[in-house]
Amino acid sequence: MLHIHKRILHDRRRFYQSLLHSQICHSTKDASAGIIIIGNEILKARVKDTNSHYACSLLYNCGVKVEKISVISDNMEEIQQEIRTFSEKYTHVITAGGIGPTHDDITFEGLAKAFNDSLHFHPKLVDIIKNQFGIQNSTSPNFKMAYVPTKASLIFGKEHTLMYPCVTLKNVYVFPGSPHFFEKAFGKLCKELFSTNRCFARDEIYINAREDAFADVLTVLTKEFPNVSFGSYPVIDNSYYKAFITIESDNAEETKKAKQKLCDLIGPDILVEYDNSPHIDSLTKYRNFLKKCERPFIYEGTLEKLTNIYHQPEKVAIYLDGSIETFIIVHLAHLARTLLRLNNKLWIIRLKSSELFRDMEGLPPDSIERYNINVSTLEGDLLRALNKLKLTEPQLETLLVGTEKTKFNEASSGRSSSNDITKQLHIIYPLDKWTKEDIRIFGRFLCLPLK
Repeated sequence: MLHIHKRILHDRRRFYQSLLHSQICHSTKDASAGIIIIGNEILKARVKDTNSHYACSLLYNCGVKVEKISVISDNMEEIQQEIRTFSEKYTHVITAGGIGPTHDDITFEGLAKAFNDSLHFHPKLVDIIKNQFGIQNSTSPNFKMAYVPTKASLIFGKEHTLMYPCVTLKNVYVFPGSPHFFEKAFGKLCKELFSTNRCFARDEIYINAREDAFADVLTVLTKEFPNVSFGSYPVIDNSYYKAFITIESDNAEETKKAKQKLCDLIGPDILVEYDNSPHIDSLTKYRNFLKKCERPFIYEGTLEKLTNIYHQPEKVAIYLDGSIETFIIVHLAHLARTLLRLNNKLWIIRLKSSELFRDMEGLPPDSIERYNINVSTLEGDLLRALNKLKLTEPQLETLLVGTEKTKFNEASSGRSSSNDITKQLHIIYPLDKWTKEDIRIFGRFLCLPLK
């Protein structure tokens, strides 16, 4: 009994030490991070690393600067050396990979060796594997995930939302390598563990010229604004600009001054008005657009129609056909839902079998997150897929289609039946009164890639 009591006190002490370390990190203004991606499958290009990109994005929003990303193999010496080196150089160290049940999952062992620690079967993790994972065989390889450094702490989150915790030792935080589990765990813990009082102020400008046209200007500005970071990026396949420049610091006023000076030195001839975030403050941008266009009634009428339709949003879906028209409808639906103050997801339907939709073609990058989209992926020919969807989603009544009527009819023809789904659904073509010029003008307003 005394042994158990001591064990509880020991675990509590470790928890509060970890919490104290976390609070110290929260107050660190210039917090830095290093990310270690572990796995032979990454180096052999069998699996694409998306974890570092996801982590960088969230850490940036927390005011943490990621200074290095390292991809290493499942090698014990390499793992322990990289962890030790990163721990000494950066405020936070995030590892991803190597904590599963197989022979090459050796991150915990590498972590222990990095800090001269031993390993033990953590009773809490053993309990999770037995009772949460349903593994009762004590010889199961799954218990390897409970074999962690003796001095490590477990972090489940403030709301205890994680089934399997983040294991942490000193300033190192160990996460799984599977993108699904990594994003789930890191997404829930990032703010709790790494938030700072630092905020990056970032802006960017777009230029219709090659980098050599403004290289000298950037050289001058880096000396005039030593606390501002400038980044120059050439772009090949873009009909609006040939390069863009990022301006960033941790002081909003300084970033603003640096941007203004940059624009003054470059001059208006090659500067491009380009909106990379049409979904932000979208109603104000839309109303400003209406003041400048020649046929505002076309756009106003379509938005009014969609606003009426979205009074019952659960009954409406958009058919993704890979066209510019599709994205225009998505944006107009976003405007309508903003007017109605709706928070539920925007429903989109796509056909998996079509080559057009291999990578959600027809929607610009990050559209799913930006517009809060829920995608239903269907298989087979269009009519059968819609019939099957109607069985599982009986509330669906209206389908918004961006393509022309003839094209949609061709895609849904040849499969007639007594239970024709096109007779059950209200098929609407919101842009049926738009001319090609109307589409081109609105496409340019949204900065869509035009053919």
